[in-house]
Amino acid sequence: MQPIPAGRRPNRLVFTARTLEGLESGWQPDRYTGLRQRILNRLPLYGFSRKVRTILAKLFPKTTYRSEELQAFDLQTLYDNPYLQSERLSYLHDIKGLVCARNIYVNSFLMAQRKRSQTITLQAKGFDAFITTAPLAIESPNTRITAQTIHDVIPLEYARTYEQVRCFTRRLTACDQGSRMFVSGATQKKYNLFIHDTQQQAGSGHDCVVIQPPSLRFPADARDFDACNNALIVAAEGRKSAVKLKPLRYIVFNSSIEPRKNVLFVLKAFVESGLETEGIHLCITGKLKKDSYSDAVRTLVQAHTNVVLTGYVDEAFKRQLFLNAMAIVSPSLVEGFGIPVLDAACLGVPVIASLSESHWEIQQLHDFAEHVMLCSTRETSDWASALRLIHSRIQGQRQDAMTGQHQHVQGQQATLTRRSSTVWLTELRQQRIERYRRFQQRLETEFQQRVCDLLLQSF
Repeated sequence: MQPIPAGRRPNRLVFTARTLEGLESGWQPDRYTGLRQRILNRLPLYGFSRKVRTILAKLFPKTTYRSEELQAFDLQTLYDNPYLQSERLSYLHDIKGLVCARNIYVNSFLMAQRKRSQTITLQAKGFDAFITTAPLAIESPNTRITAQTIHDVIPLEYARTYEQVRCFTRRLTACDQGSRMFVSGATQKKYNLFIHDTQQQAGSGHDCVVIQPPSLRFPADARDFDACNNALIVAAEGRKSAVKLKPLRYIVFNSSIEPRKNVLFVLKAFVESGLETEGIHLCITGKLKKDSYSDAVRTLVQAHTNVVLTGYVDEAFKRQLFLNAMAIVSPSLVEGFGIPVLDAACLGVPVIASLSESHWEIQQLHDFAEHVMLCSTRETSDWASALRLIHSRIQGQRQDAMTGQHQHVQGQQATLTRRSSTVWLTELRQQRIERYRRFQQRLETEFQQRVCDLLLQSF
């Protein structure tokens, strides 16, 4: 390769690209991929030395990050960057730059797993606040404000999770050193009951419950385009051909596939409801794993053609799924909050959710009780009845709309029936979009106000 002229700083551009690639896909490329590296990779001694370095890094993780060791780049100086066009990185348009501390996240986990826990020290200078989006065993003594976000305590109260209990507990206890933002009152109550040391840490920080805004994003022309979509074409897993989902003719389960999410329960309830014979589909958007629980889900899905597995779906397709759904189901045994329930309630889409305390909190917001139905997960028959009830209500609404049209015109009933059903469906989806935008703006304003209030109290 020809020498790169001085002054162009290509290394900074390469570092930026690899950082943004990691944020988008989770891919961590090798630092060196040239001919010399490929030759070295073939040498047994070199491979052994890399393994030794990896073991040493785990045994002796870095515990202090000085300000001069951090690498930063300004996103606003990037010109025509491909990653800024990515849907998954759309949040980058709301921030000015990134500061990188190599392996700090992994090292904080390694320190929390030790017999004698120790936090990572981040000596960041020139920052007003250190805010996390999840509990981390990291302290920032140079910032005036430290606030950590706590979503749940699920690994402590539900054994069938993949999180290490010791590591998770120590990350939670590290939150006692500053202020805390909880995604629900249920999480706050559990934390204060089982984690927070009220005697030792009294006055160490402030608490608040922050209801996060809904996650769907509708474009400006959604009322003209999204509201007029006649069907969704889904590339279903295990199917040779795509599946067509008609509006208000399918139910959505949107979550990861794991025991606490309880998808097997809702699968059985759907089969018991008999809605398959009415042409209703159950759409599962979670991705199956290589474990016994996913194997049981896969076996049951294969026996029922009206159950559709989509795997991961992007945000644009998820928006369409929710907008056109007959109902959203969330049978989780335990939840920190429940974003799918909130999204559906903001749209006005009927929801059947478990009796989780966080689901009850969502039901109590605004007029959400009119759309969120809470059911026990002890009996599938309760959920089967609830599904049939929602289907019956929607059919009744459709029929009422068409009957109202017939009162004005006689002699053109067949033609009018086909047209009025389409008009009613379009108007219903337009109403859902308008409703969602109202609640989205309201909840975003409340979210920002609560976060600002907490930071001002902590200052």
